[in-house]
Amino acid sequence: MSSARQSATPPGAEAAPGGAGATPRPGALRALFVYRLISRAYFHLPVLFAFLYLHHLGIALAQTLLALYGFTVMVSGAFVGRFSAAFGPRTLLVGGEIVKAAGLLLIGTVAGGTPGLVAGQILSGFGYALTASVESPLVGVLEPDRERASKIQARTQSWIFAVVMVSGIAGAVIFQHTRLTVFLLSALACAAAATAATGIGSVRLPAARPSANANAPTEKGSWTGGAGWWIAYYVCLRGVALAAFVGFIPYLLFVRTKVSLALFGVLLAVFNVAALLVARWTAKLLRTKPAALLLAATLACVAASLVLLATTSRLVPVIVAIALLGLGAGAARPLTQDGLSALDGPTRGRVTVRMEQLTGSANTLVLVLGGLGLGAGHVPAVMWGSAAVVAVTGVVILAARPGARTASPAQALS
Repeated sequence: MSSARQSATPPGAEAAPGGAGATPRPGALRALFVYRLISRAYFHLPVLFAFLYLHHLGIALAQTLLALYGFTVMVSGAFVGRFSAAFGPRTLLVGGEIVKAAGLLLIGTVAGGTPGLVAGQILSGFGYALTASVESPLVGVLEPDRERASKIQARTQSWIFAVVMVSGIAGAVIFQHTRLTVFLLSALACAAAATAATGIGSVRLPAARPSANANAPTEKGSWTGGAGWWIAYYVCLRGVALAAFVGFIPYLLFVRTKVSLALFGVLLAVFNVAALLVARWTAKLLRTKPAALLLAATLACVAASLVLLATTSRLVPVIVAIALLGLGAGAARPLTQDGLSALDGPTRGRVTVRMEQLTGSANTLVLVLGGLGLGAGHVPAVMWGSAAVVAVTGVVILAARPGARTASPAQALS
């Protein structure tokens, strides 16, 4: 066994200030796990579009407000990293959850009307940007062994899907009786997550250093660490899939089909059930199937889902479409994390953060353009267009993929 795996000190953390070089407390990783689960109790998320629509904002404005969240995450990414260096991960997690809670309360109470909704979405997005800037990198710091860190990420993601599913169904049911309560519950989850984050301790994120693995993809001077190909895949697939889940499908179900809120919540939960199942099986599939085949399958699932939504509004095909969307989106993260596993922990963490920021940008663009199309009554065109983006971009990405999985991102960029 290598010395790096025997040491409890994360590589690159020896000289970092604020205790990064010290061995993390035994409960720090467990506290981070608990934090990540509680922070995903999104009681409000499935009904957010319905909430905005019921306030007579119009389809285009409602979709734009949804997109504002991702836009804020993208813009905040330019400077939130400095906060981590100044205050440390624990402070950013706690502070980010408090900011998110404030944004949720602004939205739920509709304080200030439309400007208040705008401010609430900005605060929610900024709070998430603060937490996301340190959440994934912390895994690599608290568990320096790459293989174990990847397994932790995959296992955590499975639990996250379960939490999102349960809280989403509960939120849809509660929303039928009282709209404000779902936002209060999400804000309380933020407060509980902030409390859990205090158990992480005074860990600091170390500066990256070159990986000891000679086969690891590296690209000196590039923020991607040679992972640009995986980033392109993730941003394309997740950017479109999440826009469909957050904005397009709620519009189709709530406005066009006019399903009840209870059924609305159950139908959206199909997405999380499918994502949960595929996330749990992705690691096993990677051991027996080529990565390129799995990537093509995820892209095909998302494109097929959008084609179904473009061609029918019947309940059973819509359920199939939602399930396909969940399968594609749910597998994207573990597949990408596997592709990034050769990077050293700090670099992998930073790449993951930037990748999520770019996904927010793609999500924003798709939601805004899609909202304009939906508002103008061009529902099939929006779905067909989104499917075409996934299909064409996916073909280009797969065609650019080199044969060697570990070296492919760097080669794809060169």
